Amino acid sequence: MTDLLLRDIDPILADRIRRVSVARGWTQHETILRLLEQGLFASEHEVRSGFEDSEVDALAEAIAALKDVPAGKGF
Repeated sequence: MTDLLLRDIDPILADRIRRVSVARGWTQHETILRLLEQGLFASEHEVRSGFEDSEVDALAEAIAALKDVPAGKGF
């Protein structure tokens, strides 16, 4: 997994992240990942109109197919 480093975070934003972390019982790492994912979903939904419907359908089908792939053995 790729590591990302966030610098110069506004203290108010950092406190908001911390409060979500405490409220949900998540680690700060897990909280930031979940908030990023939720934010990306919202942003992707807003810009979805930039994709052709056939591209969106193909991506949705690919994601659905991946969900059906059985889990492999650990390494």
